[in-house]
Amino acid sequence: MDFLFSIVAFVILVGVLVAIHEYGHYLIARLCNVKVLRYSIGFGKVLWSKRTGLDQTEYCLSAIPLGGYVQLLDERSEEVDEDEKHRAFNNQSATKRIFILLAGPFANFLFAIIAYMTMFSVGVPGVTPIIGEIESGSIAWQNNLRSGDQIVNVGGKEVQTWQASLISMLGEILDDEQIKITATDKFGNLKYATLDVTGRTKELTAPNALMPGLGFKPFIPTIKPIIEAVVPDGPADRAGLLPEDVILKVDEVDIKNWNQFVETITAKPNQNIKVEIKRLDRIYQKTVLLDTNVDNEDQGFIGLRARIDQDQVKKYQAIQKYRFPKSLTMAINETNQMIVLTLNMFGKMVRGQISGKNLSGPVGIAKDAGTVAKRGLIATLSFMAIISISLGILNLFPLPILDGGQIVFVLIEKMMGRPLPEKIQIVFQQFGIGALLFLMVFALYNDLIRIFGW
Repeated sequence: MDFLFSIVAFVILVGVLVAIHEYGHYLIARLCNVKVLRYSIGFGKVLWSKRTGLDQTEYCLSAIPLGGYVQLLDERSEEVDEDEKHRAFNNQSATKRIFILLAGPFANFLFAIIAYMTMFSVGVPGVTPIIGEIESGSIAWQNNLRSGDQIVNVGGKEVQTWQASLISMLGEILDDEQIKITATDKFGNLKYATLDVTGRTKELTAPNALMPGLGFKPFIPTIKPIIEAVVPDGPADRAGLLPEDVILKVDEVDIKNWNQFVETITAKPNQNIKVEIKRLDRIYQKTVLLDTNVDNEDQGFIGLRARIDQDQVKKYQAIQKYRFPKSLTMAINETNQMIVLTLNMFGKMVRGQISGKNLSGPVGIAKDAGTVAKRGLIATLSFMAIISISLGILNLFPLPILDGGQIVFVLIEKMMGRPLPEKIQIVFQQFGIGALLFLMVFALYNDLIRIFGW
């Protein structure tokens, strides 16, 4: 069921972003009086189509939901009537053609701005970036960061949540390998630290490696080991655990808080454990056969939810919420930061300076799409904004089958005064297809590594 949900979420989310990208091309082509023959979401066999409008443009849904295209009238691909030649794409000025080609990526960037603005208007929940456990002797420790310090600024940018802090830290690493942090201690005193991570970019930019590499964990408030809810037909439910039960021990080890309990459970996938609980005034022993976590087969799953002290949650919760025009300014800044971060990461990945494991393909995106869709509007919009930015940047790569490659051809034509010979264009197109296929296969390999732990 989770797999099916992820596939449906992937098709819808990616379909929306592709539709936005192609609509950018479509809209500007229409504004430039270029005839649009077909607007398709997806590739391959047409599943549904409808012709409408003065130009009888065909609107399609196609079988392979990994992209889309806008087919424009063009003498290079079909016979064009004499009275319509002025509306053919190839007969437009270089400026108009570049404008049409840029419109798709620009639409993706514009969507990201609108998504972030919506998020900041509604309110983006997050966790206040307070440092919890810190490893003695780590680079964070050596720079006088301590447990209880709250990060307020990274690289000159104010941060209110852990997510914003970590994104800014990654940006600092990719920029010059110097993470400049401003924090306040428990008494409100300012502290300044510059973490020199020269030579550690590849290590620290690997998935889930940043905080362990710097030597600290986020502060997590103490949660009492009291059961709030039991997942129906989960391991705990089958073993007879109930809401209101207090967990005392797991395999004879005293449980002091919920975080300790979670760490114990995740370390024992598919194992039988003995759980000692207190129910009302009586002590019970339960044997529970754990399952595995859906998102990580190396982690145990018991199917319990802790009782959360809402007053404590509010104390450590940070909500980024702004009125217009501040929400627009923040959205533009966020989009710009993500564009720069994405370009830096890909550039350094190509040069071998960061791990290629950061590249994700359709399987990984589908899995993440299913996860975020369950978390609600804000998480879904954030995910779509990031994917939309990546889609916009990818299409600007100078590969002939992408918008960026077509723009290069137009610029060469403008400089030479004539189009490149068709044979040369075909060679470049074959190279572009090969490069894109290599990226897709490599990204798919990364997805499989993450999912199956190969």
